[in-house]
Amino acid sequence: MKQFDFVAIGCGPYNLGLMALAEKTELHGVCFEQRAEMMWHEGMLIEGMTMQTHYLQDLVTLADPTHPSSFLNYLSDTGRLQTFITQEQDKIPRTEYNRYLRWVVNQLSTIRFGHYVSDVRAEEEGFLVTVESDGQSTQVHTRHLVLGTGAAPFVPDGFEQVIHTSDYLTYRDVLKDRYRVAVVGSGQSAAEVFLDLLREATDEQRVDWITRSEQFESLEAGKLGDEIFSVDYVDYFHKLPYDARQELLGSFERFRHGVNPETMTSIYETLYHRTAEAKATKADMMTQVEVESISYDWLTHRLKGTQRYTGEVIEREYDLVVVATGYRPVIPSWINQLPVVWEVEGEWAVRDTYEVIMSESLGGKLFTHTNIEHSHGPAATNLGMAVYRNAVILNDMAGETVYPIRHQKPFTTF
Repeated sequence: MKQFDFVAIGCGPYNLGLMALAEKTELHGVCFEQRAEMMWHEGMLIEGMTMQTHYLQDLVTLADPTHPSSFLNYLSDTGRLQTFITQEQDKIPRTEYNRYLRWVVNQLSTIRFGHYVSDVRAEEEGFLVTVESDGQSTQVHTRHLVLGTGAAPFVPDGFEQVIHTSDYLTYRDVLKDRYRVAVVGSGQSAAEVFLDLLREATDEQRVDWITRSEQFESLEAGKLGDEIFSVDYVDYFHKLPYDARQELLGSFERFRHGVNPETMTSIYETLYHRTAEAKATKADMMTQVEVESISYDWLTHRLKGTQRYTGEVIEREYDLVVVATGYRPVIPSWINQLPVVWEVEGEWAVRDTYEVIMSESLGGKLFTHTNIEHSHGPAATNLGMAVYRNAVILNDMAGETVYPIRHQKPFTTF
């Protein structure tokens, strides 16, 4: 039976970065991913849309600027370095970020696609992991686990036959053929879908954007504000009591769910050009509307909501509705076999080293990228901060400082 120092479960950007950084260590690890290939948010790979993070916040650079899996090395290897420099942008097209991830996969020999981890059992010296692939079941031993199962699309109860933004490109052509379409939700995904549909809409088509937020708000782009995405802030946040952390999380909407200013500008310019000849926009943008239900009957979606401050009841009919209602952490069922300590239901206790706390001593450690916003704050879902997280995890597993956490102290005192 194969023995590993660690098994990573799920191969999104977080664990892919872990496996890339692990190449420069003596740790023997493997990553199991149930999908057949690397595809990152394939339903939202809309041409012309960019990442919200700087290109140097790739999978490895913040821990090791000389690493061969850096984005700059990808550009050099694929013959795009000069053109990237010439365009003078610090953000990566989302489609190219996906291409970069696939390029990194091809550099590694430790990723196993089409492998589903169906069971994990604690043993004296670690964990026994059961893996399903091609109808076969195998088992491996590992000292440690690193969970990166990510999050699944969330659709509220009472929303019938809607399309989540995660599937947008699958239904894009169908959506563009419908005369009445609504986009429900706020944030970058909702804005991108609304903009994409608006650009292609004919004069007869209607595309509405509805959100419960007070306004359509841009992503916080202030330099000092961005210092919440720092090692110092993560340390500060993690030490706070649970109730204080919950209160703070509610104040970070503009940092986590705001819209890129460039996208906001594009929406405004598109609306302006569409009305240049004094034509009706046929695009209502409604804020402060709490959508309570979306029923479906006879090819018609009936949306019902309430204006949060006036109490006005909003009722509209659409041919199709796209919802940007977020995601929920995917926690495997085998977790219930481990003596996990939960802060509250659904939110486990996590050490500052990203180790899930157990009520009894085990032979190995379970580290997690998943379900840590409540413990580590808004940086939990920041791609750049995931590089520091992987350095911390690898150092802990190696029992030595393989990757020094060299970080510039922020100007803000936390």
